Amino acid sequence: MPLSRFRTALCIWFILFTSSFSRAQTPLLIPEALQQPLPLQSHFLAIADPADTLSAPAIALGNVALVPINQFQLPKPDATFWLKATFRLTHRIDDQAYAVNFNHLTYVDLYLFENGQLRSHRRAGAFRPEASIHPGDDRFHFNLTLFAQHTYTLLLKVKHTKQYPPNYSFFLQRTYPYLAHLRHLDLANAWLLGAICILLCYAGLSYFTTRYRPFLWVLLFLFGLGLYSFSIQPIFIDVFFPRHPETGWLLIPIFLHMGIVSFYLLMIDFLEMKVRYPRLYTYGMLIIKGIILFSVLSVLHNAFTSNYYLTNQFNLLFSVVHFAYIGYTLATSWNKLDTSQRYLAYGLITFIIGVFIFVGSILLFDEQSLEYAPLISNTTILLITLLFLMGLNHKLRQHEQEKISVLEQLNTLQKQHNTLIERKVEERTAELAQKNSRIETLIDELNHRVKNNLQMLYSLSTLQIPQVRHEKSKEVLQEMRGRIKAMMLVNEQLHASQEHRSLAIHQLVAEISQHLQQIFDPHMQIHLETIVPLTLTLHANASLSFGLILTELYTNSFKHAFNPHTIDPTIQVHIHQQGDTIQLHYQDNGSGGSLSGDRPGMGISLIHDLTRQLRGAVTIQQHPRFSYQFSFPYIP
Repeated sequence: MPLSRFRTALCIWFILFTSSFSRAQTPLLIPEALQQPLPLQSHFLAIADPADTLSAPAIALGNVALVPINQFQLPKPDATFWLKATFRLTHRIDDQAYAVNFNHLTYVDLYLFENGQLRSHRRAGAFRPEASIHPGDDRFHFNLTLFAQHTYTLLLKVKHTKQYPPNYSFFLQRTYPYLAHLRHLDLANAWLLGAICILLCYAGLSYFTTRYRPFLWVLLFLFGLGLYSFSIQPIFIDVFFPRHPETGWLLIPIFLHMGIVSFYLLMIDFLEMKVRYPRLYTYGMLIIKGIILFSVLSVLHNAFTSNYYLTNQFNLLFSVVHFAYIGYTLATSWNKLDTSQRYLAYGLITFIIGVFIFVGSILLFDEQSLEYAPLISNTTILLITLLFLMGLNHKLRQHEQEKISVLEQLNTLQKQHNTLIERKVEERTAELAQKNSRIETLIDELNHRVKNNLQMLYSLSTLQIPQVRHEKSKEVLQEMRGRIKAMMLVNEQLHASQEHRSLAIHQLVAEISQHLQQIFDPHMQIHLETIVPLTLTLHANASLSFGLILTELYTNSFKHAFNPHTIDPTIQVHIHQQGDTIQLHYQDNGSGGSLSGDRPGMGISLIHDLTRQLRGAVTIQQHPRFSYQFSFPYIP
């Protein structure tokens, strides 16, 4: 009795067990009109292989017991497991190309059996080196050529080292529709990335031309999130890290966090939080520091543990902080925002919506959401950036209008100030004109009196000479009259000049020499040779001393230099400018003179004193001819 019951129970268990297998073991019929992706998940039998000891032929030939996928439990997320499906093509046309595609598994090996014979073995996966991937395949799909009316056994060996929950989402479809789908998706992402690059260039040029710092944050925001969107696409790994794909995956959180940090910096800077909302500014800076620290820890954690799933969960938890901070910022500052800042607020709302959609897709589909993540992120980035740029440009226009208004006010004030200054200048000019008129009157009166006094002295000395009988006294009066005349000539020329600051040397020399010749050489027997540039002038402060020196020199020559035996008596005066000095060379061809005798009188002493007044120097030579060489500073 017990034995019969045991047999009965065994038969019932065997019937139930085989009935659970019936659906999986029956070949899946592939219709000829297959266009949409056919999910293979419900048709899989599965077995775990933690020790990685099973072989594809053993599983394909049925030597290993598998269970339906709905009864399968994986011991741990990163353990190796096998999936098995049998399908048959029902159409009659041979050489049909099919694609088996999946979503972001790290290592996938495909084995295709026909009638127990291995027809194809392919490798793919997110972390698979490019050299290991069969030509015509890519990281997330296998391209297979299948024949009509043939039955195939498909084996998939999967090891997902990123430790996400098991993903059995494999699809079978015609290769052309699949590639067309990929092409449309890549084209859409390419257009969006192109638009991001254009906005990136625009933000960069705007920053370098205006030096308005929020444009820099927009630039970094676009750069960071644009790289993030590009890096989660297979082409990023294939181009930059074909031999070490896992290195490229480590950079993805860095790009994401760079964009988020730039987003926070833009929000803090553009809303002027440091001045207007100090508490929000403090919280924002703490969040930025936390993001940077979390980014470093994420890279280290992923590099050493390869547990991307745990890192992603912390990212999702951190998104709560973003929601809370941005929501609190909008609630606090909304009523205080101007028009340009409202655009930023709309960008913040778009950011929250984009993060919500992204987080929701990850929570619902895990890594399967990465297929459409670039499209979602690129669209969100473009919308946010356009709103930000609209706000920044509106702010610049507002600044420009304020600048124009301020400039107009400044122009008005400047005109009023100029009017006031002109009025003051007119009043001051009138006062100065009155003072100048009085000064000119006083100067004219002074010159007139000096001229009269000198003329009186000259006339008295002239009248006194005929009454003096002593020859020596008469000579003294003649010399004194010459000196007075020199003073008169200097005074007349200075008074005749426009600015009373300088006089022409050639005119002074000519008048002094002619006057003294009329006194001492009325018959004009002595030849006067004068070489003086017409443009050479003498400062008023030096003119009197210079005139007296010439008077003494001419007087000495006329009185003492020549005798009746002198042939062609000549007095030579050469004056020229040499650098910053005036050079005066005076000589005659006479035989001597009192200024060079053993007992120098008043003349030589007066010449030395006058030369010192001019801050100059004099050199006297007696042989072969009597000559003087003067040098004194030129004052323009």
